[in-house]
Amino acid sequence: MSSLITVLIASVAAIIAAILLFVVASQYNKVLTNYAFPQGDIGQAMADLADVRSATRGAIGYSDQSQIDQMVEIHDQAVEDLQAALPEIKKSIVAKAGEKDYNNIVATLDNYLEVDAKILKMGATTDAEQSKKAQDAAFDELAPAYATASEAFQGLMDDNISLGDKTHSSLQKMELIMLLLIIVIIVAACILATKIGGKIAKDIAQPMDDLARRLETFAQGDLTSPFPEYHNDDELGEMVQSVTDTTTKLSVIFADMENLLGQMSNGNFNIQTSCEEEYTGDFRPLLDSIREMKIQIDGTLKEVREASEMVSAGALNLAEASQALAEGATDQAASAQQMQATIDEITNGLNNTVDQTNDAYAEAERVAGEAESSRNEMSVMVEAMNRISETSEKIGSVITEIEDIASQTNLLSLNASIEAARAGEAGKGFAVVADQIRTLAEQSAKSAVNTRELIEESIREIEVGNKAAERTEKVLVEVVEAIHQLADNSKGISETSVQQAESMGQADAGVTRIADIIQSNSATAEETSATSEELSAQATSMDEIVARFSLTEE
Repeated sequence: MSSLITVLIASVAAIIAAILLFVVASQYNKVLTNYAFPQGDIGQAMADLADVRSATRGAIGYSDQSQIDQMVEIHDQAVEDLQAALPEIKKSIVAKAGEKDYNNIVATLDNYLEVDAKILKMGATTDAEQSKKAQDAAFDELAPAYATASEAFQGLMDDNISLGDKTHSSLQKMELIMLLLIIVIIVAACILATKIGGKIAKDIAQPMDDLARRLETFAQGDLTSPFPEYHNDDELGEMVQSVTDTTTKLSVIFADMENLLGQMSNGNFNIQTSCEEEYTGDFRPLLDSIREMKIQIDGTLKEVREASEMVSAGALNLAEASQALAEGATDQAASAQQMQATIDEITNGLNNTVDQTNDAYAEAERVAGEAESSRNEMSVMVEAMNRISETSEKIGSVITEIEDIASQTNLLSLNASIEAARAGEAGKGFAVVADQIRTLAEQSAKSAVNTRELIEESIREIEVGNKAAERTEKVLVEVVEAIHQLADNSKGISETSVQQAESMGQADAGVTRIADIIQSNSATAEETSATSEELSAQATSMDEIVARFSLTEE
């Protein structure tokens, strides 16, 4: 607005100057048209009047007719030129004095031409006497008429000069006034422009200073303080409005980011932005990064939850298998104790057989029955040991699954650690959970390996026991056969009984080893059961940790 006022003042000054220049130019044009240029027409008319006079003198002064005719012709042409000049002179007359002078010129010129025509008619001849009369008349009448006409023309010229001088004087005064007026306008315009410029500078400088101070606080993170008010519709107003709009947009974006990150820090990942349309330009990658981080953490927690469910299920299966192994080991221990007692009885019987050779036949029949029973018991023991071997193989399969689960859990915990590292500060808590899961997986794998080794050792010992049982069964078969032969050959009873005693001693040692292995299997089964319970407890704890987070629904 101030700039418009300044331009308006300059425009008014320029218009006034142009008007004054136009007036001066018009006055100068008037002077030239009405006073300067007519002087030439008047001078030309006076020259034509002089030509008329000269031609008249020549016509009345020459004696040669051809010369007289030539002068008459010149005279007539001069008269026509003189009469043609009068209308041009009349056109330039604008003042009353000029009209009076013009009327005087017309009157004196008519008188002169009338006298001139009379004298020319009289003297334009070869008659010397008529020429002499004409010359005398020209001197007496034409000369005064010529002087009067010339004076009339000169009066008009003098009046034009006087009017031109007056107009020139007024123009000089007008030029001085115009110069002074232009100077006054320029000075006034400069003063007004200075005041307006000062006001403009103040109106711009103060808001600019306020805006600069507010931008300093804005650069320091202050988004809530108001910006200085500026209501003018100019560039500064547009800048203040743009900065205000930018601050409002940043406040909305920062508030939304604070809400999103706060919700995620509290474990809620089932969230969405409330002002997605504000994330434009370079703000869009920021929203995409937060959204990708949420998706990655949410997916990792879901994988951890699934892994904990798998670990929990595996731990339950391991506990059930360990319980079955413990029960089988208990049955095996009972069978081994029973078999050991039977072998002890056979050994005692063989020793009595050696001492009681005389009662060999009767004792042989009794021992044959007991041997037959021992063989049946041995068969039962072999079957029980086979069942133990099958159960151990099943336990090995379960342990293999546990190892696979532990390996998968370890891999998942490694992936979780990597994702937690990517998440930075927000993933530290989850990194601790991932480390606990990895530690639990390593412990599960180690326990599974130890259990596998114990079960494999048990299987090997069971195989040894099976072989010993098979040998024992063969020995018992031989004992039965020897007892049947005792009736026919009582001499070999003593030697056979000794051999049987030695075989029973070996069988007893084998059964003792089997019992020790069964005890070891039982202890291992109990340890495996305890480990599976601990693994189940860790899986439950992991489920509780993951349950703290609110994940998105698939």
